[in-house]
Amino acid sequence: MAGRPLGPIPASTPPELRALVVRLRDAKEASGKTFEALAKDGGVSESVVRRALAGKRVPLLETVKAITRACGRMVDDMARAWHAAKAEEALPGARELGPKMVSSRAELVESMIFMRITGGYPPLHQLEKDAGSAPDGRTRLPHSTLHLVLKGRIPPTEMLFTAFMEALSVPAADSRNWLDAHRRLFADAPARRPFGQPPPVVRDEPPAFTSCEAAERALPRLERDEEIKRKTGQLKEPDDYELLGLGYLNAPAPDFLWPQYDEDELAALEAEAAAQQPAQQHVDLYEKLRAIIDRSASA
Repeated sequence: MAGRPLGPIPASTPPELRALVVRLRDAKEASGKTFEALAKDGGVSESVVRRALAGKRVPLLETVKAITRACGRMVDDMARAWHAAKAEEALPGARELGPKMVSSRAELVESMIFMRITGGYPPLHQLEKDAGSAPDGRTRLPHSTLHLVLKGRIPPTEMLFTAFMEALSVPAADSRNWLDAHRRLFADAPARRPFGQPPPVVRDEPPAFTSCEAAERALPRLERDEEIKRKTGQLKEPDDYELLGLGYLNAPAPDFLWPQYDEDELAALEAEAAAQQPAQQHVDLYEKLRAIIDRSASA
């Protein structure tokens, strides 16, 4: 691997990244060191050195500093080149502004990203760790919340913005100016509810009904609905068969089971029924049972 030369810088490489990679390659050639020697003197692996000089993406700032020291070059100059390349990658086309020049919330979020670039672009988990914990034990700078802020999805609270600047070691004088800009731009932003606090009660809405109150209001309405259906014939009283669970005995047979008769057959059936003796009178079952019991008792 040590003798394999680097390929050309890709044509799609952005200008600032191309300028950084060219400076790193020039420093390597001027030092006369191999990749293996650069990796050993810089305290990094040879594959890391090769990826940094490939020009496909912006390397870590620590990697750039390690290669620059191993080549015997000034770290500050190379760090400024890295800063320009990282800003081009993270905020293409954006311009770094001071706290008094920021005039919108989006520009303030962009300024937070520039602060992160100036601080070496540490991972969000590292920023959360560097910010420490609040007196109640909760983290001051949750990485998931910070991710949403830097994506512009939610506004940064003053507490989160302060913890963010402290984690990046922003100078005190600059921090005060940035806090003034934050208060100016987010003065009318709705405050987010603290963790664990229930949502506020909306006073212009009627109070929620309890289960008993709801039942007391629902039962009269159901009774009125049933009375209307009963009067209009939509609801009928259950007969004895239905009360005994024998409703199927009174249920009409399906239409397809009824026999089909013509006029002559119907006339013959009516004549046959008229010739038969009258049907037995309806007898009250209750009275019949009472008579049987009385006869049994007298015997």
